[in-house]
Amino acid sequence: MYKSFIEKKPVGMDAKSSLPYELCQKYVENIVLVTDEEIKSAVAILYRAGLVLEPSGTAAFAAVTNDKIPDINDKNVVVILSGGNIGKDELSNFPD
Repeated sequence: MYKSFIEKKPVGMDAKSSLPYELCQKYVENIVLVTDEEIKSAVAILYRAGLVLEPSGTAAFAAVTNDKIPDINDKNVVVILSGGNIGKDELSNFPD
């Protein structure tokens, strides 16, 4: 979706249907990118806290913990964590 926002049209898999792009244009103010390493770190942090989450379900947490979201100091912030589609073997690939 990030590339779609830059090009101001649906790009990639979303190009088959413009509905996801149109909904994001209407309801999304900004898109923040996080790296694979930031997501891996988020999975590991949350796992150590007792939560088993798939990597995509930790992207928002990764953005917050890596200071990718501006102007959140002294504000109440909600991060939605989702998805448990990850196995023990996959978890061993994440940093301690």
